[in-house]
Amino acid sequence: MSATTTPLRHKRCLLLLSSIIFWAALAPTVLAFPMQDSNPLYQYDGQVRLRHLYTADDQTHLYLQITADGTVSGSRYQNPFSLMEIKAVKMGIVVLKAKTTSLFLCMKPTGQLYSAISYREEACNFRETVLQDGYNVYFSESYNLPISLSSRRNLSPDQPLPPFSQFLPLVNRIPLEPEPVDYTFHRQTPDVESDDPFNLLGQQPDSMNPNYVSW
Repeated sequence: MSATTTPLRHKRCLLLLSSIIFWAALAPTVLAFPMQDSNPLYQYDGQVRLRHLYTADDQTHLYLQITADGTVSGSRYQNPFSLMEIKAVKMGIVVLKAKTTSLFLCMKPTGQLYSAISYREEACNFRETVLQDGYNVYFSESYNLPISLSSRRNLSPDQPLPPFSQFLPLVNRIPLEPEPVDYTFHRQTPDVESDDPFNLLGQQPDSMNPNYVSW
């Protein structure tokens, strides 16, 4: 073996060892990246709050609601249509969905609110900001306009917030589903061998006659 062959072989071994160490160091970094889902609604699964969004001024108190016909409006009282699912889809970004109607709250570029059956990121994503007094404001992520139940809407970030745009998330106090009622009737099997097959003679008068009054 020549003297020139040995240093060359050593260099190749060192290059191979360096390559192994390099890829071994990268392996944990590559495996650390999670697989991204195409639908952002699945990325923050489980972070859902059920709230009634309350807003008010000196004279009027309203709850944001989406009724069965898809109308976005304000109600003076909590009701099944004002119960909202608030779900995080990004850090600080939420989606509002009516619990009863399963309609998403959306916004047009003009700031007008509307509802939709299907989720659209551009129209349905809102940035949630908590104020010092406990109220929340929700700005469209795409248009930077606030959710408001007022007919007057901001078209400039420098202007003050329009009325009915600060919402207090209130915990739900109304039943989500009606309690089941048992309508089962127990039919008595007549005793055909008896003189009183339906046992009418053995019953009290008030159970036989609804007009009977016992004093």
